[in-house]
Amino acid sequence: MSAHKIRFVKNDFKFFHMILAFNIITVLICSATISSVIYGRLNQTLKHQNEDFMHYATSQALNGIENIMRNSELTARNIYSDSTVSSLFLGDYAGNVDYELFREFMSINSLFENYVTTNHDIKSITIYKLDPELITDGKNIKSIESFPRQNLIQKAIEARGKDVWVAFEEEGEGTKILLLKYININLPGGILAIELNQARLSELYKAEENGKYLLYLLSEGGIVFSSNQKVHIGAEILENVELNAGSDQVFSQLKQERNLYYSYYGKVNHALTVVILYDAYQLGEEKRAITKYVILCTCFFVFVGVLLAILFSKKFSHNIENLMKKIRSIEKGNLNIVPNPTSITEIAALDQTLCRMADRIEGLTDDIARTERQKVESEIKYLQKQMNPHFLYNLLSAVRWMAFRKQDHQIVDIIDLLCDFYKIALSQGRDIIPIQSEIKLIENYVALQNLCLSDGIRLAVRVSKEHEGILINKMTIQPFIENSIIHGRIQGKILHIVVDIQKVEETFIITIRDDGMGVKDSFIAYIDRMNKGVFSDDRMGYGVTNTFMRLKLLHSNARIQVRHGHPGTAVEITYSIE
Repeated sequence: MSAHKIRFVKNDFKFFHMILAFNIITVLICSATISSVIYGRLNQTLKHQNEDFMHYATSQALNGIENIMRNSELTARNIYSDSTVSSLFLGDYAGNVDYELFREFMSINSLFENYVTTNHDIKSITIYKLDPELITDGKNIKSIESFPRQNLIQKAIEARGKDVWVAFEEEGEGTKILLLKYININLPGGILAIELNQARLSELYKAEENGKYLLYLLSEGGIVFSSNQKVHIGAEILENVELNAGSDQVFSQLKQERNLYYSYYGKVNHALTVVILYDAYQLGEEKRAITKYVILCTCFFVFVGVLLAILFSKKFSHNIENLMKKIRSIEKGNLNIVPNPTSITEIAALDQTLCRMADRIEGLTDDIARTERQKVESEIKYLQKQMNPHFLYNLLSAVRWMAFRKQDHQIVDIIDLLCDFYKIALSQGRDIIPIQSEIKLIENYVALQNLCLSDGIRLAVRVSKEHEGILINKMTIQPFIENSIIHGRIQGKILHIVVDIQKVEETFIITIRDDGMGVKDSFIAYIDRMNKGVFSDDRMGYGVTNTFMRLKLLHSNARIQVRHGHPGTAVEITYSIE
């Protein structure tokens, strides 16, 4: 594993929140776009529907009025072609006073009454005579001077042969709509005036008081007919209607005070204009209903979108968090991981790749551990091979000295103890032995030294029975016992050595104390440097150094502390049992 530890930066915004925020923003943008499109399309559709409705209503009104006028014009043609009327204005007696003509007038009155009775669209038929000498006592034949708007009669005269539709106000009788026709083209004759039945118009185009639309007939800037008499249309609106109608602007928007209208125009002829005014408030009500509907739909879309975004983000972030947990697990050394099932292809691919990588790392780690173990075992054996000759050299020196003094029985004891010592030291090639075997080894060693030093060493070992079976690397304590004897013994004084072995939780503590001359400060500094990982070629205490290196190879957390014992020296060996 790499020495650099993998770090996960902890941020106030977790990955889940970032994905969720992105998805919600996307949902809001999409919802707003869709709602705008729907609102625009619905408004456009509503506008087209209203235009179509107004066009239809205007067309129907035009058709109805045109039918009425067509009937009136047909009546005018019938009257114009009638022989009695023709003889009245074109005959030999035209313009003369004759009682016979009077009877003709009376028959014309009957004829006019018959037309009015049989045609509901006509209110009255009147002939305005031009010749003042013509005797006309009939109620339907009047003098031109009796017409209140002689300028309109003048239009008919100037038109000569054409039909003229006029609308005018007559005092006490309201607005009238007349079809004027000049009867005699060449000679002074008369004007045929057929008045429309406005009661019939009101019956056909009557509108409710709160109706969405109103129908008007306009002539010369004035209203000659309204489908709702209670609704007042101001002069400004009428001017706008005339302007728009004159410019052939069919559909327009008009405003009167706070009221807003949409208008639709249709010309009946040069004298009359049909206007449909649609109440914009009613249209606004429909728009507000559409707006409410769009808002509700948008809220629904946003709710569903946010819900889906939360579910998707949670699912996606859950998979990412699983990957992060696996990475942390790999960081902690747990390489036994398996892919998690997921429907997101990219996450599944990453998960499988991570698991394959963990398997590969586990294989490489095992290879490295095996190699390191082999290396450690080789180094331990090498160090042991260095320690055994060193110890054997010291012991043979003692045997030589005894042989020189010819103490043969002690030589036998030394050889026996030496056999026992090496029996434990060799341990059939095992490097790890129980604590009780290590204690036996140091006891044999001290016994060998006592044979050489005239029983000048006292050894005491304190260990709990339950700890005697704990395994320890062999010859861990012996080098420190040897160091106390060689460097701490005072000539002529018994050296006391106490070995205390304890296990506190998972930590193994071995304490070695003596009451000798004490340790040098330079040796304490040397051990401190070794604890810090600083080794020098100039070694102090060959056996102690090798023991420390062996401990470090087996236990990375091993530590040796050397201090003044007051008197003597105290050594503490600690390491965790893994």
